[in-house]
Amino acid sequence: MDLTLSTLLQMARFTVQSPREGARMVMKANLPMAARWSALALMAVVSSVLAHLSIRLMPAASQIEMGSVMTSPISTAVLQGVLMLASVYAIFWVGRWRGGTGNFADALILMVWLQFILLILQVIQIAVQIILPPLTDLIGFVSIGLFLWLISNFIAELHGFRSVLMTFLGVLATLFVAGFVLSFALLALIGGRI
Repeated sequence: MDLTLSTLLQMARFTVQSPREGARMVMKANLPMAARWSALALMAVVSSVLAHLSIRLMPAASQIEMGSVMTSPISTAVLQGVLMLASVYAIFWVGRWRGGTGNFADALILMVWLQFILLILQVIQIAVQIILPPLTDLIGFVSIGLFLWLISNFIAELHGFRSVLMTFLGVLATLFVAGFVLSFALLALIGGRI
């Protein structure tokens, strides 16, 4: 598989246009597990660096506010890696629970591929933040929409689900439950410190 930047960008564009075919193409690459894990770590690090660069370009007041959440690029990269890994497990286990046939290795590489595409949008968002700041939020909304579109198609392809719409509804339900559980965990953690 050709992994030059120009080829990856072409594949990313193709994936946005035809997500299920793009997912199939990525899974057929049959990368070794070590490469998949390395790619996940790389995506976490690059995403963290871009997030901190984006914060540096914000007005001073926003920098202070965001700086309290993202203290260092290392902690942000670790958090990003943990969230991606949790997503991989959710994609794999929830899909299998609903009758899917996908495997963990393919769930892992699809999460890496999704993150790569979102990183492209993150770079575009940073450029827009410099050139035309009022449009920055619009790119953020496009990123959310693209994330939901791609992840629904990727999961459907991974697990052999026919309906992308039903998969999308499953993604929303899973996100809702995960958010509910996380909010309770945070409340318990914060409550324990008070």
